[in-house]
Amino acid sequence: MMPPHWTPLVHEAGLASYCLGAGLASMRKANFAEPKHYYGAFFEYTIGLERVMKLALIVDHCVEHGAFPSNEKYAQRYGHRLTDLIAAISGLHNKLDSSARVWEIPSGPIAEAAISILSDFARGSRYYNINVLTGKEPTADPVALWFTEVGMPLLETRRRTPDVRWARLVDNEVGDRAQIRFTDATGAPLTSFEDLARMTRDSEFVAKESTFLCAKIARYTIATLCARAEQADHNLALPYFEEFFYALLIEDSKLKNRKTFML
Repeated sequence: MMPPHWTPLVHEAGLASYCLGAGLASMRKANFAEPKHYYGAFFEYTIGLERVMKLALIVDHCVEHGAFPSNEKYAQRYGHRLTDLIAAISGLHNKLDSSARVWEIPSGPIAEAAISILSDFARGSRYYNINVLTGKEPTADPVALWFTEVGMPLLETRRRTPDVRWARLVDNEVGDRAQIRFTDATGAPLTSFEDLARMTRDSEFVAKESTFLCAKIARYTIATLCARAEQADHNLALPYFEEFFYALLIEDSKLKNRKTFML
C-alpha cells in the first residue's frame, strides 16, 4: 500500500511535467505574427518551472529531516519569484555529489535576462494586457521585452544572416499597391515584404534558441530534483521522478532539435 504522500507527489510531478511540456512546445511555435504562442509559453512554462522547484524544496526537506515539512508555507515563502527559487535550487545542486551534477544552469547575460523576464511574468506581467485595458499602469509587454532582451542578443550569435533580397524584388514589383499591417515582435510596424521576410527568419531562429535555453533551465531544475530525491531515505518511498520528465533529460544535441515535449 502506498503512503499517503505518494498521490500528491505524483500528481504534482505530472502537473509540472505537463505545464513545462506545453510551455516549451508553445514557445517553439512562437512567431511575431501570433504572439499568443509566446504568452501561452510564458504562462505554462513559468507555472511548470515554479512547481518543479517547489517540489525540489520539499524533497530537500525530506532528505535533511527524514519527513515532509509541517509548515504549510514552507514552499510558498518564495511566492512566484523564480529568481529566488532558482537561487535556492542552486543551493540544493551544491549538496549533490559531483557525479550527480550532470547538467548546469545556463549562465551569461542572455540567460540572466530570460530568467528575470520569466520571474517578472510569474509575479505580475502576465496581466500586462488586462492592465492596459483596465487603466492600471502596466509593466512592459513581456513579449516585446523578451525579443528585445533575449531575442535580439540571440540573433547576434547567429552564424549566417538569411538572404531576403528576393523580397526586395517583390517590393519593387508591387510598389504601393499593397498594404502591410504587421508589427514585429517588439510592436514596431513592418512596412515592406523585405521586413516581413527578415522578421519571419529572425522569429524562427529566436523561437528555436529561446526554447533550447528554457529547456536547459528546466532540465537543470528537474535533474536537481531527481538527484536530491535519490539521496532520501528509502523508507520515505519517493517516486522515481525521472519518469515524468524524461523528454527533457537528454543531451543538448537532441534537446535543441525537439519541437514537442509532452510525455
